[in-house]
Amino acid sequence: MPRQPLIQTAVFDVADWEPDSEFGVFPQGARAKDAVFAPTHPPEAVIVPGKRYLFKRSKRSYPDQFWAEIVACRVGCLMDVEVTPTFTAWNSRTKQCAALIEWFYDDSMESFVMAGDFLQQLHKDYDRKLGTQHNLLDNMRLLRMLTIPKVLAEPHWRQWWIDALLFDALIGNTDRHQDNWGFIFIRSQQNISCRLAPLFDNGTSLGHERFTNHVSRWTDVDYQRYISKGKHHVKWSLKDPVQGHIALLQRALEQWPDTREAAHAKLNFSSDDLSYAVVDLPKLNAVTPLSNERLKFMLRLMSYRLTLLKALFL
Repeated sequence: MPRQPLIQTAVFDVADWEPDSEFGVFPQGARAKDAVFAPTHPPEAVIVPGKRYLFKRSKRSYPDQFWAEIVACRVGCLMDVEVTPTFTAWNSRTKQCAALIEWFYDDSMESFVMAGDFLQQLHKDYDRKLGTQHNLLDNMRLLRMLTIPKVLAEPHWRQWWIDALLFDALIGNTDRHQDNWGFIFIRSQQNISCRLAPLFDNGTSLGHERFTNHVSRWTDVDYQRYISKGKHHVKWSLKDPVQGHIALLQRALEQWPDTREAAHAKLNFSSDDLSYAVVDLPKLNAVTPLSNERLKFMLRLMSYRLTLLKALFL
C-alpha cells in the first residue's frame, strides 16, 4: 500500500522560525542548507511543533532543483519506501525558496552515523571525497557485520537496498553515495542497536540539470538516450563495476531472488498515478514555482523508466 504523503496547502515561510545555532551535525552535501526549528504553533498540521527541519536550497545554476526533492518524496510515498517528509518553503527576508525536509531522527536519544564512517574502516584508503570505491558488495559486508551481533535491528537489509535501487532508478538519482545512507543508533546503556535511516538527499534526480527550453523538443529517442546514460553512484563491486540504473538493479535482483516479489509490489501503479501524486505542486504560489514544463519533463522521464523497470519483472 502506498504511504500517504503529507500535503501542504500553502508555501511555508521560515523567516521567523528559530535557526539552529548548533547546526553542523549534518553539513555534508553540495547544496546550501540551514537548519531551523518549527514554531510551537506551526502553519499547518503537517509540520511537527518544535521539530528541526532542513531548509535546503538549490544550486545557483539550477534554481528550481529543490523541487526534485519534493517530487521525489511524493514518488517515494507512492512506492511505499521510507523517505523524509519534504515540503515547499521560502524565506520572505532573503527571498530564497527551498525544500523543507523533516529531520529524520531524535538527536536527544539517537545518533546518525553515515555509512561512509564504517566503510572507511573497512578500507583505510577509502576515497571519501568522490566515493569511487562505493560498491554494493562492501555494503552487504558491512550490513552483515552489524547483523551478526544483532546491532542492526533490520533483518531484511538486502530488501532495503533493492528498494533504494528501485527508487533511485525511477527518479534517476545519481547521488546515493556512502554519506547519503546510514544508520540511526539508539542510545542505551543496556545494548547497542540501530536501524537503517530513511532515504534522504534525493534531489540530484529527475533531470534537474536539464533546462526545460532545451528539452521541449525532445523525441522518444532523446529520452531513451538520456535515460540509458543514467547511473547509480554505487557500483556492484570493485571488480565488477556495473553501475547503470537498470543494469545494477537487474544484477541485484538476480543475486537476491527472494527480494523480487516485494520489489515488484513497489511498482503497482501507473504513469497516471505518478501524475496524480504531484498534481497539486505547480499550484503552490512559490517565488520559484514548479513550472508545468518542468513537471511534464519529470513525469515523462519517470514514465519511460517505469516501463523499463516493470519489464524486469516480466
